[in-house]
Amino acid sequence: MLTSDIRFDVYEYAIGGKMVVGRARMSYEWKTLLEDGDPDARDKLKAELIHQMADYMLKHKLVEFTYQDDISTGDKMVACRAYLAPDSQVKIIRSTIKI
Repeated sequence: MLTSDIRFDVYEYAIGGKMVVGRARMSYEWKTLLEDGDPDARDKLKAELIHQMADYMLKHKLVEFTYQDDISTGDKMVACRAYLAPDSQVKIIRSTIKI
């Protein structure tokens, strides 16, 4: 589906976070499927990029993990956080030259 040259970049912004941007090349076959409007191809492409982005964020410590003991049950609770914003709220970031 995607070639192995997927690249992710991280940009730091004064407005409160980092943005991870991924870019990849598609094979001609996948390009044709997308241009023909194949919804399965589009969903598979998105899923592949999202999984690769999550892996990148984990490896580069862009996700925060915290642990807390639940004294009532003896369980350990774990939480993970990443700085995210919906697409409609990142217009300031997208207007920069870096993207």
